[in-house]
Amino acid sequence: MKTFKDLLELIATETELSNGKQMTMEFSIDTHYKWISFTQCHNLEGLEDAKIISNGSFKTPAQLQEIYWTIYNKGRVQNL
Repeated sequence: MKTFKDLLELIATETELSNGKQMTMEFSIDTHYKWISFTQCHNLEGLEDAKIISNGSFKTPAQLQEIYWTIYNKGRVQNL
């Protein structure tokens, strides 16, 4: 079972892995409302950014698991 700490560590790793790449990961976390947004930003002209999660709630453990694994599967960590 993944925790909020695991989610923050995953976000830190994803952010670090995307430094200097043509596609970067952008995260926005609101701990008051327990929402997270995740966008893949394409740093090339002509490509639009892809919003993967928009204000995804992590109020319950099940929602936290879903968000964690979505970020994991859509990010760079899975390719290590």
